[in-house]
Amino acid sequence: MLVIENHLTKEMADFVEDSLLGLPFYFQTATSDFSELGDFQKNIPNVIETPYFVNLLGCQNHGTSANDVRYFIPIIKKLEENTGRPFLSRIQRIKANLYPRRQGYPDDCYQIPHVDMWDHEKGVPDAGETFLYYANDSDGDTFFFNESFGSPKYSVLRRSTPKKGKGVLFDNGLVHASSPPRISECRMTLNFVFTK
Repeated sequence: MLVIENHLTKEMADFVEDSLLGLPFYFQTATSDFSELGDFQKNIPNVIETPYFVNLLGCQNHGTSANDVRYFIPIIKKLEENTGRPFLSRIQRIKANLYPRRQGYPDDCYQIPHVDMWDHEKGVPDAGETFLYYANDSDGDTFFFNESFGSPKYSVLRRSTPKKGKGVLFDNGLVHASSPPRISECRMTLNFVFTK
């Protein structure tokens, strides 16, 4: 896991935040949906699922919204600059998330633990990497876990507090979960998934 503070200049981070606020977002009742798997990932301690809003900006399987994606390409180019590795040619998915405030949400709880891309044929996470970019300052930590996906319970490996301009690069097999803000009006993230 690589945490990059101040991934973008203040001007670029402001531009990304403003661009996100100009996107259409679509209501989702849950951050992850495993309903087709019956009781899978049900009754996990500390999980309190909440609705949020999403925009699937670009996906290998679903096409792209080219006009919207262009605002966020500089984030990927800066990631290449910071790591010395190629990412732009490996984009699998770009997703924007907006989590509204949930007053009273417990600080030690989180939404459904998950991996971002799953190989259904092999029954394992897709080989690849995820870059989580925080588009605004807010509360509502991201939780990273020690256990593999599908565990009946999870222990926290690390928490990451949203800070505008911060990014976290991690292996797609690392189980993680969001939590909604309790104090801030909203929590906005961009989620980039890259093939190996």
